[in-house]
Amino acid sequence: MGDDYLRVREKENAKEWQMTEDAGVHKGNVFNYFNLYVDDDQISDSAAEDSARLQSKASASSARPPVPSRTPLPRVNPKITSAFVKKRPITLTARRDNAAKVAWRHNQNATSSCDLGVALKLIEPNVAKLHHILEEIGVRLGSFIQPQGSLNRSLLLIWGSPEQAQLTVEELERWRQRTGRPPTFNESNRPERFVKMFSELGVSYAHDEKDAKRNAMRQRYQKQPESGRRFQFNGYFMWPNNEIKAIELFGPNCEALDPLRMDNKAYISFDPARSLFTVRTDNDEDKVNQVIQRIENTIREYVARDHRPLVLFLVEPPRLDEHRTLVQTTPGPLLGPNRTPSRIPLLTGSKLQSRSLADCERGNKSWRSKNGAIMGTAVHRVLERIPNYRGHLRMRVNIGSFALVRYKWTPGAPSVALEKFATDVQQTGTKGAIIRDLQLQHTPEEILEACYHADHLFQPIESGMKSLRHVRPHYGALYYLRHPEKVEEMVQLEIDLKANDADPGSFEGAKAQWKKRGKPDVLAQAPPMEVYSVRLHNGLSWQLKISAETSLDPNRITPQMQDFTKSVAYRRPPPTVNPALSGYKVFTTPPNLRIVGMEQKTTFRYSFKAQPQFVFELTRYDEYNGNDPCLPSSTQWAAILYDREWDEKLGENLKLGVGEAASWTPQVNPFFKRGDGSATGSSGEGFTEFLLHMGSVMSFVDRLQSTGQESRETRNKVSGGLQGASSDNEHGTGQPVVRLPPAASK
Repeated sequence: MGDDYLRVREKENAKEWQMTEDAGVHKGNVFNYFNLYVDDDQISDSAAEDSARLQSKASASSARPPVPSRTPLPRVNPKITSAFVKKRPITLTARRDNAAKVAWRHNQNATSSCDLGVALKLIEPNVAKLHHILEEIGVRLGSFIQPQGSLNRSLLLIWGSPEQAQLTVEELERWRQRTGRPPTFNESNRPERFVKMFSELGVSYAHDEKDAKRNAMRQRYQKQPESGRRFQFNGYFMWPNNEIKAIELFGPNCEALDPLRMDNKAYISFDPARSLFTVRTDNDEDKVNQVIQRIENTIREYVARDHRPLVLFLVEPPRLDEHRTLVQTTPGPLLGPNRTPSRIPLLTGSKLQSRSLADCERGNKSWRSKNGAIMGTAVHRVLERIPNYRGHLRMRVNIGSFALVRYKWTPGAPSVALEKFATDVQQTGTKGAIIRDLQLQHTPEEILEACYHADHLFQPIESGMKSLRHVRPHYGALYYLRHPEKVEEMVQLEIDLKANDADPGSFEGAKAQWKKRGKPDVLAQAPPMEVYSVRLHNGLSWQLKISAETSLDPNRITPQMQDFTKSVAYRRPPPTVNPALSGYKVFTTPPNLRIVGMEQKTTFRYSFKAQPQFVFELTRYDEYNGNDPCLPSSTQWAAILYDREWDEKLGENLKLGVGEAASWTPQVNPFFKRGDGSATGSSGEGFTEFLLHMGSVMSFVDRLQSTGQESRETRNKVSGGLQGASSDNEHGTGQPVVRLPPAASK
């Protein structure tokens, strides 16, 4: 009876949750949030049937308790858990073996071969890059390629079907032609120059030959050992296969453990029937113990990835001059590629009387203290479980407008009490987002002028600068493209530029990263933490978020994509144009790939004066979809805050190997230090100071917004053709939304 009764209670409780553009419960098929929730029409019919069935069961058994009266439950639907856990299995590798590599692992003969006519070392001297190129070709074509013996030879062995082998041979020939003709010794005319070249190349070849032999020796441990071979050292580890499926976690051939095999020169195998890992080697007993220890540590990484993300919504007490007693919701922007409806919560009702302000001030102090304790505890719990999390972790404070997607609300009520809203929004099942838009309605000159006068709060991040007026902008670009080999797949290229020290007016590439948009990569999981501090008086809120980012697998980056990355460059604007003020496009647009959309980022970085390790970034986002290819069609402003030490500590997780853990202390104090830079003292002192600093930053952002409201009359006179922020908020989400063509947005 328990499951049936819970199902009825969940359906009835779902009536009190809003997902629509009005105050009532959503009906129809305009929005279905991940198909997790039941329509209202379905609720009434199925709930009546289930109730009748439950009553008949209860009357048949006197031992069962009667169905209690209905009360709202904190969680909405048991399917929510399955959305996080059962949507796709947790895995530690994105490189699953194809059938060709499986055949190579099991010592089967090669299907074909390819003689390039030139030693492989002459075609590509970099051994690591050579193996990467061969692996990339094999992954794309479903084959597996290995050199035969030394890299001074020209023969490559190919595993796969005959069709795959033929395609691989053709691709290898094209790769050989693209690299050009390798240099030969007889091209030198001067004898002494020939001798010098020969001696240097001879030493280089000797080192490269050692590297090639060492790499070939390491790679052989990926294969199965010869049948009947005995080893000097053997180790065993019983795996909890009932709780964690090893094949799902490591791959059918334990591909995720290949680095352990090669680094420790050990053969690793798994027997599913006995749930047993076997480690065999002839080198050292300590190597066996190290491998087993790291296999055991992968359980901690699995728990870190499989853990349900922490999402918390805390409502800040309003300022006394803005304090009201009620909360209402207004229509918000359409969020994400699916254009999900949202609602913006705002204060409403009458202001407090003067005699009530004193009581309100005392209550707000206790309210803030309670929020700080809850947020600090949440951060501590998340930090405790992510030292074993391998990947690119980032912690940021995102500032923007807060929108609700799903929330609890009294049906038909135009507004609810502030205290009730603050309690209901903390319940599991609430969905919301920080919109990347500060809703600034004034000119870039006024925005930057306000930053120049904030010298009591910020200082230049670069040493040697005396004034905030001398802070130079940093440019970046976001390209949204169709994958050349999979047109239905969207990819994103993020490029950042840095100032050229030799030429102050020029910029050069600093970082280029490919990401997959839409369905996340196999290693990408939900963000480990999202803690929202919701401010209701003007719509601007902030979010402390730890996110796990994954780049596109290098094997998925085709030669056309590599050429596209190299072709993107800085384009110097005309002398009379200031890109930071006008949004002039400073990036070239290569034509060799299909571009769906492009955004340019102009970022101003300031150091926080009270704690210089904190960086405040004010970024202008310009989208170019209009008739003029150089001027933006829409503009948004966004702001973030972060500690540079966060990147240093969490950056260690990106370099972790399988079964390794980061060395940083999983506590709040090392991440939120006091103003003197000390991480010691009572627990939470640094985090309390961080919350005070966030109050100062949000007051500055509030002034930016109010300055825009005061300057609306003069905005058109000084804009110089600058397009204002989008009035329909089509870009709202934590990430920008690209306007897709009708066929692509389905």
